[in-house]
Amino acid sequence: MSIIFIQIISLFIFINLFYLFAIIKKRNDIADVAWGLGFILLSGITLIYNYNLESILVFALVSFWGIRLSSHILKKFLKKDEEDSRYKKWRSEWGAYWPLFSWLKVFMLQGVLLFVVAAPIITLAQEKDVSVNFWTYLGVAVWVFGITYEIIGDRQLKKFISNKKDKNNKIMKSGLWKYSRHPNYFGEAVLWWGIWLIAFGEYFWISIVGPLTIFFLLRFVSGVPMAEEGYRKDEEFQEYKKKTPAMFPNFLIK
Repeated sequence: MSIIFIQIISLFIFINLFYLFAIIKKRNDIADVAWGLGFILLSGITLIYNYNLESILVFALVSFWGIRLSSHILKKFLKKDEEDSRYKKWRSEWGAYWPLFSWLKVFMLQGVLLFVVAAPIITLAQEKDVSVNFWTYLGVAVWVFGITYEIIGDRQLKKFISNKKDKNNKIMKSGLWKYSRHPNYFGEAVLWWGIWLIAFGEYFWISIVGPLTIFFLLRFVSGVPMAEEGYRKDEEFQEYKKKTPAMFPNFLIK
């Protein structure tokens, strides 16, 4: 049986288990918890099928990122009694068809996007002659930079929110947030380029789809646009937006 077929079937079952939970609890926001764990599943299958140092590295790095992300989202999920407002709005719009549209537009769509972003992980399972080289070390270095940048950005924002005393200063504009509006998204985009550098080989042009897709999603779909949706009429944020790039940091900002 083809390894790609095994990965597709495994991911399909995995996503549908979360969908069943969502139907029972009427909470589609559980899909956000599934996102990071899905990559761990695919990298685990790759490791089992093609056991080598690069597969071990990818599994370890993806697992660290995935567990960190999913555990963070799970904590927020458990604190809420109701579905996240985004999903709640969609459920209201879909009416009686919400079970079908939830399956198609939330869970199946996420599964497809997850599979595309995981292209470097999936193609790594196809590589026959895998050996540690310059690109492996560079990939690890890029991943470490990306995850470190993301963690620092997240912690700075968390500290700002918990210590916010000045009601006139509602927008985080210090630390890494001085140089871009979403340093955490920048870090996440970078770490996926690290995974690609470790995993790419003869399937160069296929695997590059992964980091390109996650960048597109973060910058133009589920990342920046959704995070900034509630600040359209906020004058302080609009001023901040004029001089601060969305993701890529501008360290020349004074």
